[in-house]
Amino acid sequence: MKLEYSTGDPLSKAAEDLVEFDMASIKQVVAASHGRTPEVWLVDSKAYERNGRTLRDSESARLLGYSPQDRVLYATDGCNSCTRRLNAALENLTDSQLQTLAEDNEIRLDLLERLAAAVRE
Repeated sequence: MKLEYSTGDPLSKAAEDLVEFDMASIKQVVAASHGRTPEVWLVDSKAYERNGRTLRDSESARLLGYSPQDRVLYATDGCNSCTRRLNAALENLTDSQLQTLAEDNEIRLDLLERLAAAVRE
C-alpha cells in the first residue's frame, strides 16, 4: 500500500485519525462490492487540517484511493464516498481524459494528476 500526501506538511494526530477513518469507510465500500482494497491512496492534506484546525469533512474529495487491478477509483469528502470504474488504467489516461474524469466526478484535477503519478512510480 502506498499513501501519498498532497503537501509535505505533517498532519496532527487528530487529522491522521480522520484519514484512517476515511480509509476505513472506503474499505467498507470495497468490501461490499467484493473488490480489491486500493493500493494507492492520496490525502488532500489541506482538506483535513487548516490553520491548526481539524476539518471533519470538506466540500470536495479529500481522500482518493485507486485499485489498479480493478481500475476502480474511490473518493470521499469525509461524509460521502463514491466509486468510479475506469475504462482504462488511471496512469494511462491522457490529460484530456483526466480533465473529463475530474469534471464528471467533481474531483480536483491536480489530485487526479498526483494520484496517476503515484501509480506510475
